[in-house]
Amino acid sequence: MKVTSLSSGSSGNCYLVQHDGTNVLIDSGLTATATERHLRSCGVAIQEISAIFLTHDHSDHLRSAGTLSRKWGIPVIANEKTLKASRYRWDKEVRVEALKQAQKSGVLTEPRGFYNTEVLPVGGVKSLGGLEVSSVPVSHDAADTVCYTFRGGGQQGIILTDLGCATEPIFEPLYHSDLIVLEANHDLQKLFKSNRPQFLKSRIASDHGHLSNEQSAKILCRVIEWSGLNHTVWLAHLSEENNDPKNAVKYMNMCLENHDIKNFMLKVALRDKPSLTWDAQDSLFQAQMLFDF
Repeated sequence: MKVTSLSSGSSGNCYLVQHDGTNVLIDSGLTATATERHLRSCGVAIQEISAIFLTHDHSDHLRSAGTLSRKWGIPVIANEKTLKASRYRWDKEVRVEALKQAQKSGVLTEPRGFYNTEVLPVGGVKSLGGLEVSSVPVSHDAADTVCYTFRGGGQQGIILTDLGCATEPIFEPLYHSDLIVLEANHDLQKLFKSNRPQFLKSRIASDHGHLSNEQSAKILCRVIEWSGLNHTVWLAHLSEENNDPKNAVKYMNMCLENHDIKNFMLKVALRDKPSLTWDAQDSLFQAQMLFDF
């Protein structure tokens, strides 16, 4: 099994999971053009994508899913509430595009969106080839937000972003995941000192918003204390304005050391481009692009 972060942030979230010839996307929050370009850089054509799994219906997670499904027939898999909310967003985009075309041609046609969708209930499991994808409920302010675990060849990964707060259902899959992609969205002090509107600050910091560095550190400490050090951990979905990769890693390491967990390797998935690749075949953590903080 192989996992690549194509982007991880408010500008778009998208992860490529590969196993035995099966390629799936966890979220599709980039434009269709950017998604196809990043996939090509990984040696994957868009026609080779077997499915897109949506965590929730916010635009930075579903932006191109409707377009890719209409154009290429790729199944979009999510729970019923997420698909309903996503379709509303996709149809709105189709109508806007039809109006733009009408302004050019002088002819307004009735837009219709044909999407290949499949319902995966919250807590459900979907098998594609030798890859098994499981849905786990989380606390985030969308229609019905989930995260996904994926398992193949005896290895397991989990992508846990847009979390809101730690809830008990997340811990069992975390304990058993070789790869953990964990949200570390903001530094709480930076958030409340920022120029963002107060209602937005409160929303981000709420139990239905995003994880702070402190919350992420508490989750990771619990996981390591229970299940040991044998995890690869990526910090993800960092805010451009209210966090910093270097400081996020420094804070997390400080919290780990306070729990006598020393020299634990952490990496950060970049916001706007492919950055990290994990290959389970040889259990090595690899960087697709080398960069310094």
